[in-house]
Amino acid sequence: MAYKLDGVFPPELLSEVEPGTNLLVSGPAMSGKRQLLLRLLARGAQDDEGAIVVTSRNPADDLAEEYNDILDGRESFFRIIDSVSSRSGGAGERSFVREVSSPGDLTGMGIEFSELAREAEKNGVDSLRIGFDSLSPLLMYVDLQRLFRFLHVFTSQIQSRDWLGLFAIDPDSHDEQVVNTVSQLFDGMIQIRVTDDGVREARVRGITASPTEWVALD
Repeated sequence: MAYKLDGVFPPELLSEVEPGTNLLVSGPAMSGKRQLLLRLLARGAQDDEGAIVVTSRNPADDLAEEYNDILDGRESFFRIIDSVSSRSGGAGERSFVREVSSPGDLTGMGIEFSELAREAEKNGVDSLRIGFDSLSPLLMYVDLQRLFRFLHVFTSQIQSRDWLGLFAIDPDSHDEQVVNTVSQLFDGMIQIRVTDDGVREARVRGITASPTEWVALD
């Protein structure tokens, strides 16, 4: 069963992807990457899919509030791996949140992800959308080689379980070679830009026969 993206993307851009797909969502700061990522995750609630998101930028409570606003009352399995709140002193007991010490705690992220995957299975959730917001802060804590190894395992789990992975990155924060290296692990890329007129546009590369044209987003 394909993962539906309609209602989030214009139909000429991308309407669905195959199970086991991993996509890199690339765009500069203030381009709306996080909102797009959360909308793509929340789209699965219409089809009884769950979502797990790793946050390395925004505290879990802020992310959950934004996600629930998008859901607009719809029930959905939703869990967060938070690498931010423990450093800011905002940690607390919340059933939907698992915390790790920092964005550099890749081992902790992997452990929590495996536990949440088992929790989803126990809850009868077979299809999951996995979001990562964002990879860029991780590169302030770990070197590219270590991140590459971590992402290889992480994306392989998503592929083998027929889930959908969506990983945000800010290309302006890194050398082009870094983005090119990371992108090798993904089936395709969603690129976002903001025109001089302030219009948000996106295009898809890698999972279509050829790169799509730039299309305006809502």
